[in-house]
Amino acid sequence: MKFLAIVLTIIFAIARIMGLIDWSWWLVLSPALICFGFLLLGILITTIVCIIANWLD
Repeated sequence: MKFLAIVLTIIFAIARIMGLIDWSWWLVLSPALICFGFLLLGILITTIVCIIANWLD
């Protein structure tokens, strides 16, 4: 999934720079931002589970 996000971001950025699409940069960078968001969500969930497990121990 990470590879796909990187490839899509590069394709969208090149298309935006060449003028093939007229999207905002938020849309162009959205595949990378979504991938980064999932990574942060996984870290957050893992941290919460570890804190709860440590608290119950």
